[in-house]
Amino acid sequence: MQNKNMKIWETLSKTNPEFTKPLPGYGNKKLTTIDPMYQIQMMTDLFGPVGLGWKYKVDYKYIDGLVFAEVTIKYFTNEWHEYGPVCSVQNLSKSNNKLDDEAPKKAMTDAMTKAFSHLGMSADVFLGKFDDSKYVEQMKQEFSQPQPQEIPKTNGKKNIELDMQFNMDQIRKDIKEIDDIYALRSWKKNNPELFDSNNMSVREYRQISDLFKTRQIQLNQQGVN
Repeated sequence: MQNKNMKIWETLSKTNPEFTKPLPGYGNKKLTTIDPMYQIQMMTDLFGPVGLGWKYKVDYKYIDGLVFAEVTIKYFTNEWHEYGPVCSVQNLSKSNNKLDDEAPKKAMTDAMTKAFSHLGMSADVFLGKFDDSKYVEQMKQEFSQPQPQEIPKTNGKKNIELDMQFNMDQIRKDIKEIDDIYALRSWKKNNPELFDSNNMSVREYRQISDLFKTRQIQLNQQGVN
């Protein structure tokens, strides 16, 4: 049985090597950097567009030639959750003593990477798994393979059973074909398992909730018109 406390962590924990770069570290230690746009893509894929499914706030402080970026993250599942701030610091001057106008951005990006890691994003990198070439090769193969479509089993019942995979295409079709608000409410009542976040992944739960809310707004607007 899946630990529901680990759903988000397990969804975000594996990293596509295509969006990483190896860097020399201190001594024999290896470092792996992660493309910040890839991280934003992962958050968007899981929670929805920034500002709608997840948000961030950055506060800057300038002290003694340094810039501190403090990042707070919010994300939405069945309600808004918030944590932070998570801090990072950069020197405002380059090695040639000229002003580094990218310093605030660098501090923000590093703070966001650290903040995302608290959700489990790229946990395999932070846990040192990318030091193992066999693991990296395994991830390359895993991310290069097309994801199988979810095909639900059938047992003659209208509702999708809890132990079945969710067929998002069918759910999307069912919601789209509902033509009045009362039928939509009835459909939700008859399919309570689709609105229980304990029965599915965070991504599935978010998609179904968004589909239902969008159709609800459309039908309400039709009723007003």
